[in-house]
Amino acid sequence: MSLFRILDTQSGAIRVDGVDLSTLPRREVRARIIGVPQQPFLLKGSVRLNVDPLSRVSDAAIRSALRDAQVLDLVDRAEGGLDGDVDGLNLSAGQKQLFCLARAMVRPGKVVVLDEATSSIDARTEETVQRLIRRKFAGHTVVAVAHRLDTIMDFDRVVVMDSGRVVEVGCPWELREMEGSWFGRLWRESECGDEDEKSA
Repeated sequence: MSLFRILDTQSGAIRVDGVDLSTLPRREVRARIIGVPQQPFLLKGSVRLNVDPLSRVSDAAIRSALRDAQVLDLVDRAEGGLDGDVDGLNLSAGQKQLFCLARAMVRPGKVVVLDEATSSIDARTEETVQRLIRRKFAGHTVVAVAHRLDTIMDFDRVVVMDSGRVVEVGCPWELREMEGSWFGRLWRESECGDEDEKSA
């Protein structure tokens, strides 16, 4: 919330490329940081409006993003195509998240914030989302809030928090093997949980 200037910081600063975000207008910060939320949000209106609310990109770019997100076939089969009502697509929760990812792909900006973006979707859709994130946002800085640790093992750095405080920072692979590491303990606990689920 602080990153998007919904909450103002009481101390310290958040800097992107050396620029203190508190010195920029809120609208500019939110226009330049791409967010993909845990719960997909769709606007009332057309497919085009939902992918490109500010009418900044071409129909070809919208179709390309929908194709990459594997939902273009649904749009083409529905009445109206890009001008059709998004509610008429009857999207599942996973398809809605893929739709939101298509929206993120056409937005300008080089910082992407993923807030538990795969927590409420099935395993197959999660694989698609993770593959798209790695392919389409390879040139971006990706900040991910995650509890499923396997989704962030290829990140450059993890920040482990406990009760709102930073307790550990480092490379996930190194922290996983480090004796006494918070991240290592969380990894082992998550592995045990996965094994319990498989045996249940």
